[in-house]
Amino acid sequence: MRRFNLVNWLLGIVISGAFVSCKKEASPPLVSSLTLVNTVAGSEPLITDFSEDGNLINYAGALRVPYGSYNDAFLLPVAKELQPLRLFQYPDTTSGSKPLFDLKLQLGKGTINTLFLTGTVAHPEYLISTAIPPLHQAADSTFGVRFINLSYQSRPVDVYVTTGTGEKAADGLAYKSITDYKRFKAVAASGNYTFEFRDQQTQNVLATYVFDEVGKASGNLWLFRNFTLAFTGLPGVTQGDQKQDALLVLNY
Repeated sequence: MRRFNLVNWLLGIVISGAFVSCKKEASPPLVSSLTLVNTVAGSEPLITDFSEDGNLINYAGALRVPYGSYNDAFLLPVAKELQPLRLFQYPDTTSGSKPLFDLKLQLGKGTINTLFLTGTVAHPEYLISTAIPPLHQAADSTFGVRFINLSYQSRPVDVYVTTGTGEKAADGLAYKSITDYKRFKAVAASGNYTFEFRDQQTQNVLATYVFDEVGKASGNLWLFRNFTLAFTGLPGVTQGDQKQDALLVLNY
């Protein structure tokens, strides 16, 4: 299981605040956060270009966002309320290249945003979510999960938690639909949580994801945190990179 590390993000904010505080006449900048999630079926790693004019940048050093993966590098601070963002398929980054996405993102100051890139290379689509993750009190011992259907033009899915009572966590989640955060207990008796994405019509299990060692006493990866569990891939595909699968994204 990958360990989520927000040290670099927090350190950058602290350094920025310290630098600004040295100037009495200046106010600390109020930044937003933007998380990038690439679930565009068939895409190569997407190269980010945040420049205003679209001139050539150093693509060798630019951020690459591979298909179907997440790490802390995809969580970015954004200072502008209207932020241009072009995303190119690597290595198609020459001056004559056409971006797969050419966006103008309107991000409120101090907001928490996730940009979900979906669809296919032939029909790219996106969805941006702005939401404040829930705060978890120490006495509650909980974590939060929300669910999103990013499986291109798939039928609605139900999401079940097979641990404990086998409750339904989401009902009839259509393509490009997202739920609110739901709280789950992370105590010693919790064990593992297994989440299943099921075709709503047939109830066939299409993808699963296991949150293991949820009740671990120390080094708990889940406790007091919030996540997005995304249903990805193409309907009917059961093998290879484009198969229907579940992708976990950290949201603080």
